[in-house]
Amino acid sequence: MYDTVNGTSRAVTDENIQEPRGACPGPGVTVLVCSGKNISIVHLTIGGKILGTYAVDMEWPCSICLSKDGSRLVVSNSAKGAKKLHLYKISPVMI
Repeated sequence: MYDTVNGTSRAVTDENIQEPRGACPGPGVTVLVCSGKNISIVHLTIGGKILGTYAVDMEWPCSICLSKDGSRLVVSNSAKGAKKLHLYKISPVMI
């Protein structure tokens, strides 16, 4: 993970992130990453600490976007013949 503000970088080697695909800013000062091989979304701090892992009902999630107000999350995948687009509501408990 590269911090462009401070010019620092850190390797995130947690087993929850397998074949990372898309990423987007998360709630607060966090990042959401699609873990293609683990079929999940990984929520982490900008320092690389894992805050949570959330399974998604699709193969190879690859694109992710959080709404401006932080209440909705959209995830799409790249599985041949089984393409999906999911919209999730984010509960305040998760933020």
